[in-house]
Amino acid sequence: MIAKIKTRVDFGGIVNYANDQKNKKKCATLLAHEGVCAISNKLIADSFCLQASMRPKVKSPVKHVSLAFSSQDISRFPDNEEGDVLMVEIAKKWMEQMGIRNTQYIIARHHDTKHPHCHLVFNRIDNDGNLISDSNERIHNAKVCRTLTKEYGLYFAPKNSKARNKSRLRPYQLRKYNLRSATLDALTVSRSWNDFLGILKGLGIDMRFNRTDNSDKIRGISFCQNEYSIAGSKLDRDLSFNSLCATLGNVAAELIIQPHQAIIPSGGGGGTNNEQGWRNDKDKDNQRNEPFYKTSKRRR
Repeated sequence: MIAKIKTRVDFGGIVNYANDQKNKKKCATLLAHEGVCAISNKLIADSFCLQASMRPKVKSPVKHVSLAFSSQDISRFPDNEEGDVLMVEIAKKWMEQMGIRNTQYIIARHHDTKHPHCHLVFNRIDNDGNLISDSNERIHNAKVCRTLTKEYGLYFAPKNSKARNKSRLRPYQLRKYNLRSATLDALTVSRSWNDFLGILKGLGIDMRFNRTDNSDKIRGISFCQNEYSIAGSKLDRDLSFNSLCATLGNVAAELIIQPHQAIIPSGGGGGTNNEQGWRNDKDKDNQRNEPFYKTSKRRR
């Protein structure tokens, strides 16, 4: 089970797409709705817009979620009332565990692909006029999908299934891809900084807190694996220091003082490293700016 979440501006277009009952290919079926007048797509959109008008400063009040299940689970979701009931049950549990409550929504099933799936559209402005937060929804979504897949005994895709066209990546792209995938997977199953650090160490990934000059204030975080280091914010937005603090909580003092996380440079050559074994980005930039040849002085 996977859930793809997108934020939209206009209710009308996404409602017409999700509940397009005129398209014979989609054969959309409205399975459930809450807080909207479901006589027509126009009235559904108008119901959404009316509630969203309580917070006119919110420019993107629409959330569109595609809940897709593996084709291996097609027998669990037959094209009848039994399959529809199970799909609605899982969709509502997904909303509950994502913290989406007390708001308008519609759930519509499509039949245009081999794998069972449905579309969920909900209002980010709840029934009391409050904005439903979508902070760190990507990490939270991965955890919820994993939990529900396990709870309902659905098909778990093998880990290698996401390794799309890895053979076509260049060496530096492959290193970044592997480091990003491993770090995000570690974050998904971590509940604290200690959990996160422990899993990373087991994977051979080192973590360092970056400080401002002449100050103990932390300005960022970096990750390193196999002599390849990169800032967390450049690796993925969910791996920036602020995002990690929002997900894992405040950093414990014993983690900030981290001599065990410094990378010891290996004896071999290749790469310019500082005393702790981390590549100095300033040196790297200087190397880029240097010409690959030296100009010779002409004698006049």
